[in-house]
Amino acid sequence: MASLLQTTEITSLVSILGDVFDTFKRQITINKSPKKVISQINQSQLFGYGEAANPVNYTYAPQSGIYYAKVSYLEYKGDEYIQDFQSKVDSNLVRIKVQSDAKEYIENGTTENIEIDNKTFNLLGDYIVKNFLGSNGYTTYIYYLQETK
Repeated sequence: MASLLQTTEITSLVSILGDVFDTFKRQITINKSPKKVISQINQSQLFGYGEAANPVNYTYAPQSGIYYAKVSYLEYKGDEYIQDFQSKVDSNLVRIKVQSDAKEYIENGTTENIEIDNKTFNLLGDYIVKNFLGSNGYTTYIYYLQETK
C-alpha cells in the first residue's frame, strides 16, 4: 500500500513531535510500593528469655522515579463524558502524556501515586496508546489521574 508521506518526511515529523514534547514537558514523580529490606534474620526460636518474641528486623525503602510528561488539567463542568476514558467524571482530572520509559516504569510493579505540582494523584485505569503516523511514527501513552484528598 502506498504512503502519502516519504520516509524522510515521516522522520522529520517524528522529530518535530519529539521537540514539541520536549518543549512542554514537566517533571513528575512516580511513587512505587516501598521495598521491604530485611536487616537481620532472627534465628532464635526460644521465646521468653529476655528478648522480644518477634523483633522488627526490616525497614521499608521508598521507590520512586522522576520522569517527564505533558500535563493537562481538565476542569469539571458538570456531568461530563470523556470519550477517551469512556465514563462520566465527577471531579477535576489530570491527563498526562508520557513516553515509553515512563509508561514502562508505571506499568512494572505497583504504582502507589504520582506527584505533580506538589500534589498527589492516583491512576484511573489503564493507559491509552496514541500513535501518530502509524507504528513507525511517534507513540505516546495517556493516563488519567485524580487528585488524592
